[in-house]
Amino acid sequence: MHKRFFFFLLVLVIGASCTRYKDIVYVRDLGKTTSDSLIKTTYTTYKVQASDILYIKIRSSINPTAAEIFNKTSSTSENTYYYNTSNYYLIGYPVDLGGYINIAVLGDIKVAGLTMKEIEQELQNKAREIVSDAEVVVRLLSFKITVLGEIGSGQKNIMAERANLFEVFAMSGDILKSGNKHNVLIMRTTPEGIKTFRVDVTDKNLISSPLFYVQPNDIIYVEPAKITAVRLTLNELALFITSVSSVVTLSLLVYNLVQK
Repeated sequence: MHKRFFFFLLVLVIGASCTRYKDIVYVRDLGKTTSDSLIKTTYTTYKVQASDILYIKIRSSINPTAAEIFNKTSSTSENTYYYNTSNYYLIGYPVDLGGYINIAVLGDIKVAGLTMKEIEQELQNKAREIVSDAEVVVRLLSFKITVLGEIGSGQKNIMAERANLFEVFAMSGDILKSGNKHNVLIMRTTPEGIKTFRVDVTDKNLISSPLFYVQPNDIIYVEPAKITAVRLTLNELALFITSVSSVVTLSLLVYNLVQK
């Protein structure tokens, strides 16, 4: 009876320790058909929201000194601060809760709900009323992603105009084997509130989905796979039984020695 029980427990432990191929591979079966040779992706252009931080530089080739009156920092100090995220408030323009930024001479300008290109055009039109050949560059400084769960925890700063889920996973050290790749949670900040999405990163159709690309301020949570809880329970049970067995064996050994 005891042998059967231990054999059953052993089978359970071995079974729980096995991970199915389809649970660990990304975009399963991608590239196996000719239709996969070119996949059209869907990218939603980001629109600025309150609490974002923008990098804005206004330049002029005819009168560069005049253009500097608009800028928050000089080119020299900007080069010193730019690559340190803790200094973004020094060189950037935070968007207030009303959706406005404040630029010297130009005053308060509504930017929430606009794309980077739209903001560039808006500022350029206003700046050219003062400096005829003003050129404007706008970038998003606060492009950060938060990752949690079976992938490590922390914030990742994206130094590009866009990034996809796999790039974020790579920056975070990849999803652990204990993570559930079939049900990754994305929490996305929108003007209406937090929207939640679930994605299966083993599904090759993810690449053509709008959710393939992350958006600024996304929170990505990788929950543990259900089998992970089973493994932990069985491992704890096996450890408990082993401990009890050792105690019983030791007790019997001591008892036999005493009886001699």
